[in-house]
Amino acid sequence: MEDSGAPNPKRRWQRRREAGDAEEKAGYVERTVKYQEDPVITEPCTAPSNAPAVCVIGGGPSGLGCCRRLCDAGMRVTLIQESRGLGGKLCTKFVNGKDDPTLHFDMGVQLLRPAGALAEELQGVVAPWPRPGRYKELRCEGSWEKWRIKDVKDLPVTGLVVGTPSMSAIGRHLAERCPNLEVHVDRTAHVQGRRRTGLRQWSVQWSRAEANAGQLRYRPELAEGASEVSYRNFDAVVLAFEANKILQGCKSGYKMVPPSVTPALRQRLSGKTKTSQIWNLMVAFDRELPVPWDACHVLNHGSLAWLAVNSSKPQRERVPQCFMVFSTKEWASWKQWSKKEVERVLLQDFLALLAEALGSWPPEPCFVLSGRWGNNTEAVLSSVRPSGEFPMRSLGHFEGVTAPLWDREDRMGATGDWARGFSVSDAYSAGVELAEAMLLDFDKLKGG
Repeated sequence: MEDSGAPNPKRRWQRRREAGDAEEKAGYVERTVKYQEDPVITEPCTAPSNAPAVCVIGGGPSGLGCCRRLCDAGMRVTLIQESRGLGGKLCTKFVNGKDDPTLHFDMGVQLLRPAGALAEELQGVVAPWPRPGRYKELRCEGSWEKWRIKDVKDLPVTGLVVGTPSMSAIGRHLAERCPNLEVHVDRTAHVQGRRRTGLRQWSVQWSRAEANAGQLRYRPELAEGASEVSYRNFDAVVLAFEANKILQGCKSGYKMVPPSVTPALRQRLSGKTKTSQIWNLMVAFDRELPVPWDACHVLNHGSLAWLAVNSSKPQRERVPQCFMVFSTKEWASWKQWSKKEVERVLLQDFLALLAEALGSWPPEPCFVLSGRWGNNTEAVLSSVRPSGEFPMRSLGHFEGVTAPLWDREDRMGATGDWARGFSVSDAYSAGVELAEAMLLDFDKLKGG
């Protein structure tokens, strides 16, 4: 990663807790550090041994929705997730590791308006945010080089929530609600093919390969090398991740995997979905600034689409004061930005807007880090169109009917937010709908 010039947060923000804080720290760890690297993280399976075995690849909301419905129906379900945590776009990054919550940034979805099948699943793991009167729309006017804030208005906060103590907690919570679910994290799944004799099951193996130099910089523990390979046969496979990766595979280091989608699913999916890229920027300050909003949706700015004070979210550390910034799609696609350029140009634009809100130029940040998000959903199978930039577009829910991508002959399915809409609720509903189609076919086979 290119050096942003920001101080090293691991040195500067290493938390020194007093003995009296031990109980608080223990409570935090209990809620957030529960899932270890690759072990099965659920109770022993009590599903009938003759129940169909299903492998769900992808632990985002759609994969978790699919798992929940299949588990409730008594299927033997194994979930394999390539990253260290569950939740997909519901992701909070703790820069100094999970044991130190001081530097915290929600990398994907910023807030939720739960709807559909998801609405009843989140009790106890979400809390209202932003606070009334502190959710703003900033309308700008002018050019990229010269602009000003033209208008500020309050946005309604009814029904809006965030995960507690982090967005990542939602993924763990949804997995824990799936009876008999077997989960393997930090492993890349390879669908090997179908056995041509007997039950014609899918053969799936999962492992973690060697990391490249860039990945080792973020995760030095990967220097231990590749993991052992595990494999199993399954009656059905579900691909629950980005549509472009389903069609093209992934060519990224230790997560490298070829495409495995069946021809029937490929035909239904090809050319029907679209993604774009945007940039995010994580910024932190040594002290709490008197910002007059918790979050704001920015309109007509040359580069900025969203600003949020992550430290204002429930159960978050307030100092250092952490901000999450998202660029517009137009700015991100204007040129091939480097991380160093983003950390200079987008940061200056953010500081200038923050100065407008504070009435004076803000202090120098103690931490700056950029990230590129290349899977911002733009077009979906339901043909519904996005409303605004991310993350505002992620607050809706498609109420229509969609046909799940289920290849009944080869027993493979595919799902994601791209199957319905742009929100976590859409993704979860898409997973549940796919599971319903699968169960219908399993019932027919049983009856036949």
